[in-house]
Amino acid sequence: MVARFSRRSFLSAAGTGALSSLAGCMVLDGGASLGDAGPLGSASAGVVSGDLDRQVPTSIDPATYEDRFANMVVLTDEPYNADPTGEEPIDDALMMAWEDDTLIVLPKGQYKMNQQFRRTGWHDIGLIGQNAVIRHGEVTGIDGHQVTEGEYRGSTMLFKIGTAGHPHQGEFVFGGLIFDWARENAGMRGLYAMVGDRAEIRNIAFNGVHDLGTHGNMRVATVESDAFAVVDSIDMRGGGLHHVDTINTRSTNRADPSSEHEFGQSWSTTGLAGHPDAAGTTLYQNVICGPWPDNGLYVQGGGRQIVKDCVCSNSGTSNIRFNDTGNWEPVPEIDGDGVAYEQSTVEGCQVIIDRMPSGVHSAQRSIWHYDGPGAIRDCDVTVAYEDDASGAGGNYAIGTRSGVTESVIENCRINLLKPADAFYSGTSAPVTLRDIVIQTEGWDAGSEPTDVMSGNTPMLENVTLNGE
Repeated sequence: MVARFSRRSFLSAAGTGALSSLAGCMVLDGGASLGDAGPLGSASAGVVSGDLDRQVPTSIDPATYEDRFANMVVLTDEPYNADPTGEEPIDDALMMAWEDDTLIVLPKGQYKMNQQFRRTGWHDIGLIGQNAVIRHGEVTGIDGHQVTEGEYRGSTMLFKIGTAGHPHQGEFVFGGLIFDWARENAGMRGLYAMVGDRAEIRNIAFNGVHDLGTHGNMRVATVESDAFAVVDSIDMRGGGLHHVDTINTRSTNRADPSSEHEFGQSWSTTGLAGHPDAAGTTLYQNVICGPWPDNGLYVQGGGRQIVKDCVCSNSGTSNIRFNDTGNWEPVPEIDGDGVAYEQSTVEGCQVIIDRMPSGVHSAQRSIWHYDGPGAIRDCDVTVAYEDDASGAGGNYAIGTRSGVTESVIENCRINLLKPADAFYSGTSAPVTLRDIVIQTEGWDAGSEPTDVMSGNTPMLENVTLNGE
């Protein structure tokens, strides 16, 4: 019988410092240690003040979690003997240490993996590091999502935990890691996790540009209506390259057969993805993302998604894409005795569009509400790139798609430094824009807020264009 993790509040960490810059590089050996936890869902340090130069911690103190597991092991100790120099792979050590009700600790060091680590059927597992660097072995040939030549062989998902049909049960804790993509021909899906109960995934940095044209950095989803996962303090600002700009021999169909490009989109080369079979609630907090050839935070899938205090830039199709399927139940960790978030919500996020990513795109959406009910509030969007298209096919700051059943966008600031739409609506369902400030600079935007909107006209409540 599989033991299910108790429903107590298990979220105990956050802590952020300062980053070099959204477009800058991360120090591989850096990262702050865990700080004291703030209230779950509270703004991350730096976000409140508008400081985008913040750093995610990449270390976790084992003392934070050791009382949640029956066993704690250090992977470099006997009998596991994982090599912290990066010379010998740690695949066998991981398999030996991975047991139910066990917290596995990776001390500071560099660790190499030469194959996918896949585990299904275990429960209550933690893998945490203290500025532990994960690298995959050399890749000299890759086709799609399989490495065909090199030291590393096989699927390009390093850690694959659970499946949609057989999710990980009990508690899953993962983080305190630096995935090293700074070398040439480096970049895979660091974590694929399907969770049936509770998960805490935090304090992870992806250093460098993902340049193998395969799956993006992470895919995380809960698959039970009462399940809950938090994905907190993740740095993937380096983004990734379209497969045609890598050694990947992958081919994809063109979404638009009339496109001038001979190649199609780099589907699934997404920064952080949800899953169509998802249910329950996932909180994505303090994620720094972009640019990616596919979507940046493509958390659309199932259940309720809460995207809070994130910074995204220059990803293809959309930078934040979300929906709500209604297949979720309130969870005490964020809802208390009521329902704190009545639908999927994007809150306190900042999005910047000032160039196109590697790939086929000529336009981007900043925040895209895809279907179901949803809310967007307290967000700041800047569009500083002009494209030739308009309306549904052009750049816009915030948009809704035809599957949306109700959308409320409130207390947001939209900065249009190049010709673009502040809002596009593709749904006839109720959409309300409330307390929205739209500022333009250097181009003739018109005199009314609706002059920078297209599609179906939403209900406007205190919406201004350049102060009018």
